Amino acid sequence: MVDDDAALLDLLTSLVRSLGYLAFPATSAEHALEVIARQPVDVALCDINLPGHDGLWLARQIRDDHPHTAIIMATGGRDIAPAVDSLRNDVVDYLLKPFDTVRLKEALSLGLDWHRALLANDALQDSLEHRLRNRRVEVAAAVAGAQADVERALEGLLSMLELHEHDARDHAWRVARLAGALADEIGVDRTELTEVERGALLHDIGKIDMPQSILYKPAPLDDAEWEIMRTHPRIGYDLLKRIPALADSAEVVLASHEAFNGSGYPRGLEGEDIPLASRILHIADSYDSMTRPHTQRPAMMPAHAVAEIERCSGTEYDPIVVEALGDVFIHQLEDAEAVQAH
Repeated sequence: MVDDDAALLDLLTSLVRSLGYLAFPATSAEHALEVIARQPVDVALCDINLPGHDGLWLARQIRDDHPHTAIIMATGGRDIAPAVDSLRNDVVDYLLKPFDTVRLKEALSLGLDWHRALLANDALQDSLEHRLRNRRVEVAAAVAGAQADVERALEGLLSMLELHEHDARDHAWRVARLAGALADEIGVDRTELTEVERGALLHDIGKIDMPQSILYKPAPLDDAEWEIMRTHPRIGYDLLKRIPALADSAEVVLASHEAFNGSGYPRGLEGEDIPLASRILHIADSYDSMTRPHTQRPAMMPAHAVAEIERCSGTEYDPIVVEALGDVFIHQLEDAEAVQAH
């Protein structure tokens, strides 16, 4: 355990020992490296805010010099950046102070399992990956919920998702811009426009709990993999419902893959039973996915993507929103021609 607060470090040492672990306290990053050099450890619990070199520096040193040691970060701050930076550096778990004995026990257990899984069989590693993704969801909810305003909460969630899916932030903003243009073309009011844009930014947040083997598979998903993938709107819904500032976006995210004819998921909603914001989002998301290269196929030309969406009008997509997409596409062409002529 590494913390510069002597009283807290004593308490933490006692708690860890009461859980049945050997505990080695250190008051700084440099001190921690001296301790680990003398006594290799399975798990390192490091405070981010340390005098001299901080906990993120320490995490990098431990990762380089002791790659079998699981790292858990803790901080009393509510900033998004430390949490995201720590998880980017292969940190197993992240604790927001003050944490209780239950959370400490969970984190230590996860860290020990991570340490053991490095030399274990594939089944244990798969199980651990699932637990790590679940913890990422928990951390995302905690970090977003601790923010003072909606914008910072949104930024926190997108940062967490970007760790797991590299193009997630850019995709979210592209979808949000197109969804906003579609909503404006249809004539939704300002309140609903905000709902559309926030839902668009968060529509993939449930993928934080999707295996990367599925997200980056260079071949079509099989039935079992699709069954897993189709759970991400529900995971996103459950996550957002826990964050008061973003709870209004939960329903939009949950229905973002429903089809106009009722063939979508997860609830098989049909027609106007699907929230308008979700119907708009579904088209914006589809268009952006079609016009970007994937591991399984090249990108479509924008006009071809629009034509494909128009072909599925009334089945996959709401005809009103499809018409708006055509109008938005025409406006963009007209604007481009006007700029070129000027």
